[in-house]
Amino acid sequence: MQTEQTTLVLVALDLIGFFHPDVQDVINTLMVSEPFRVLNPQVVIASTHTHHGPDTMGLWGPDDKTRGVDEEYLAAIKNKIADAILGSLSDLKHASVKWTSVHAAGLAKNARNPDIIDDELTLAQFTADDGRPLISIFDFPCHPEVLFENNPHITSDYVGYLRDEVEKQTGVPCIFFAGALGGMMTPDVKDHSFAEAELMGKKLAEVGLKALGAVESGQCEVVSIKRKELAAKLTNPLYKMAFWRNLLPDIRNKKGQIKTEVNLIKIGDLWLATVPGELLPKLGLRVKAQLLEAGAGVAGVVGLANDEVGYILPAEDFKYPWNPFKPGKHYEETNSIGKEIAPKVMDALKELIR
Repeated sequence: MQTEQTTLVLVALDLIGFFHPDVQDVINTLMVSEPFRVLNPQVVIASTHTHHGPDTMGLWGPDDKTRGVDEEYLAAIKNKIADAILGSLSDLKHASVKWTSVHAAGLAKNARNPDIIDDELTLAQFTADDGRPLISIFDFPCHPEVLFENNPHITSDYVGYLRDEVEKQTGVPCIFFAGALGGMMTPDVKDHSFAEAELMGKKLAEVGLKALGAVESGQCEVVSIKRKELAAKLTNPLYKMAFWRNLLPDIRNKKGQIKTEVNLIKIGDLWLATVPGELLPKLGLRVKAQLLEAGAGVAGVVGLANDEVGYILPAEDFKYPWNPFKPGKHYEETNSIGKEIAPKVMDALKELIR
């Protein structure tokens, strides 16, 4: 997306997560390209968080002492992302855009707190001057884990079926972002089967395309992105153990903090807040309410954007279990950098919104 003032590149990866230093590696690779330097785009790279792809983080090795990342694969992925970005920048088209949102009830549930559900599908579609679609964007807050832990196949889960159906009906690419899927926002299925993954993906596609068909495209004079860096203390003993065993890259600063970022994207009246991990729906709903109150027509959250710091829980609900290997109802705390990350993320977003 480009206006006279801003060039914005949005990238979606069918991966469990992509750390902030990996994002920076991609941008550093792009900096040697003259077209990239001239356009100076702002880049957001977000993961769908599929649980059925190659390990790009390190925790899924053959045992708890072996890093699971194939470094050659990771390097290749970074080069492919850079090539895709350069390809998009060399093929800019004039476009109109429309946006909307719709509730897709009955597809996802909150396994941690069943009373808090975010089932809102946030949508955008860019169209050519003659009205033909150019690309669609779907954003939904639910883990791509219909197939669950016993699935041996590499797949993007329901997200793949969603994209296939949207692309079949529109004839153009569809990209998917994960919303505030923490908590655990998970598919409401019984058998964890491919049939259920297909049913969920096609249902989301149907609901989203119907909603997009009910709104008109218009000229978008405003495309903007504001970025805010933040640093939060890492206190999770499991992560510290993973650093010690070289399973995860230890990128803490001298204060024991992890540096990351949030962004506020505006595409006309569509406002998207990006967060660097898995925001719980309680906070996701709060962010969207703040965006709407500040003037957004449609509000959304893009999770796992330019980083993956794990779960981002409300501080008032954060309780690290006495035994993290038997966390009970507090599994999410054992996959979070710590209690400090949520207030830091929410304060940074609040500042951007103001």
